[in-house]
Amino acid sequence: MTTLILYASMSGNTKAVAGYIANATNGIAMDIKNAPSDLSEYDTVIFGSRVHAGGTSKAMQKYIGENYDTLLTKKVAFYICCMFTGDKAEKQLMDASIQLGISNGVYFVGGKKLVADGKEIDAFLNKVKGLGIGDMI
Repeated sequence: MTTLILYASMSGNTKAVAGYIANATNGIAMDIKNAPSDLSEYDTVIFGSRVHAGGTSKAMQKYIGENYDTLLTKKVAFYICCMFTGDKAEKQLMDASIQLGISNGVYFVGGKKLVADGKEIDAFLNKVKGLGIGDMI
């Protein structure tokens, strides 16, 4: 069993974080456009989305909806890459949680820069490790 990281990126920040997570977990990172239809070989699925015009990736929302029952049998979390901190970022995180239907999430600012240090991403991964099966909602 392994970790799958599905991302939607515009400027490369979300993709950079996905790559870091894949390396840290010996997982597989792929663009949501290439998402597999069969999730049976993955025990953990992490979604990463850019925030554009206040919303997460529509393709990601659709994929999660179509695979919701299967995702309930996995450890599931998400991250967003946004431009804000504080209250604005917390609101975007809450909105993303509602849009994706996943409660376990975090926001990152400057994904490409975070990869060099890795501490914030590692803290997120430690939380993901502590999740139980079906803890996505």
